[in-house]
Amino acid sequence: MTQPGSPTAFEDLVDHYDAARPAYPAALFAALPDLSGAVLELGAGTGIATRELVKRSGSLVSTDLGPKMLARLHERSPQVPVVVSRAEALPFTDGSFDVVCGAQMWHWVDVPVATPEVLRVLRPGGALAVWWNEVAADGLPWWDAQQDRLEAGNPRYSRTYRARDYRSELTPYFASVEHWTTRWERVLDWPTYERWLRSKSYVQALDDVETFIAAEQQSLGDAFPDGRIVEPFSVTLRIARKP
Repeated sequence: MTQPGSPTAFEDLVDHYDAARPAYPAALFAALPDLSGAVLELGAGTGIATRELVKRSGSLVSTDLGPKMLARLHERSPQVPVVVSRAEALPFTDGSFDVVCGAQMWHWVDVPVATPEVLRVLRPGGALAVWWNEVAADGLPWWDAQQDRLEAGNPRYSRTYRARDYRSELTPYFASVEHWTTRWERVLDWPTYERWLRSKSYVQALDDVETFIAAEQQSLGDAFPDGRIVEPFSVTLRIARKP
């Protein structure tokens, strides 16, 4: 599976990531499986989803492959235990969790290796819940121009790189796979949007990041002359239930 950037790149992007990455709407957390038991969070990053999960879970453990990312999470949510680990090799005993979940991370994993590990640590009847924010701006000139620049500057990048059939990937392992989606939007200024761009691994993989950023500043200034950038999102959730 080819990725347009590197998962380890986020270790050098902690400040941008924490300051500008979008959160998730309340409706997403309401759609998750029952979190009243033991919950394991994969790919937690700096804790954007963690800060909502910890309010709802009976107990929560958060993991990530990046120690710097987890250090920031721990600064923000010191009550949450953190463990440096990959989804493909979970350092937990069999049947430890009722729910395993992950935001913006399942596209990074080696599914045939990670899925048996998730099943191993889930209790019978437990669930894997994975979800993504995706910018839902196709057809808007500023967005299409941005994607054109990214595809031209990073040969490994495609605007559809996360558009996979996750249901088909998960179905062989689980009793059922459910789908849920909703839309939302946020409003941000250019300095925050610039940090959001710089937090992306595929932007950091460009040959000339600064030229790309300058072009974005011009394009978004034209599209949003009042300085209020309106960014629409679609959130997609997959819930896979263990027998």
